[in-house]
Amino acid sequence: MSKYLSAGALIDDNWVITAADSLFLIRESSRTLRVRLGSINYRKGGVLLPVKYFEIHPNFDDSKPVFDLAMLRLAQSVRFTPSLKPIRLLRSMTEADATHFIVTSWPFPIMNSDESEHLQSMEVIKRRRILSVTHLHPSDVEDCAEELSSIGITDIESMMCLDTGVMMDPCMRDIGAPVVLNDVLWGIVSSWRPPNCENDLAGPSFVTLVSSPNISAWIHATIQGRKW
Repeated sequence: MSKYLSAGALIDDNWVITAADSLFLIRESSRTLRVRLGSINYRKGGVLLPVKYFEIHPNFDDSKPVFDLAMLRLAQSVRFTPSLKPIRLLRSMTEADATHFIVTSWPFPIMNSDESEHLQSMEVIKRRRILSVTHLHPSDVEDCAEELSSIGITDIESMMCLDTGVMMDPCMRDIGAPVVLNDVLWGIVSSWRPPNCENDLAGPSFVTLVSSPNISAWIHATIQGRKW
């Protein structure tokens, strides 16, 4: 039975970008992965393509939200259509002064070891199979820096914070979700969650910015097949 891992974004005819954490422990079985494109339901519709291999950012540490990025190389090129096309990447660092960003994903909760999808109601399961579109506000820069500092991160150049939505469960994160403004990809939502995610004050979602020099250079080197 297929299992959903994370959301992602198609950035050209061969590459999808997503969060690294969902792929961190399955490198040896990458050829069993499939990417569904052009559908709002992660279980059906659109185009289902195999993954040839994937690359994880070399600075990624699964205990932290920074550099939480992976690139998936598709086994065959995507044929673009009016409803299936790549998104442009933000090219240069820009201050996040927008009122809100669009985040699209299939958010899943963190489950305890004795829980599984089978314990959830079928209504909830079916609802989570449909693409969720959320409008999230960027956190204040100083507040974001303070949140990152609280978990030992001082280099915040590659990160942005998004305030958790009012109706969102703090234990649910849009893993690998594209963060978009004006049809341009700003970043990817990290899968990292605080250990006290059941607390309503669990904090913002962390976003890895694709325009950060250490991120942008790696993305382009990976696409071109160069070591970074």
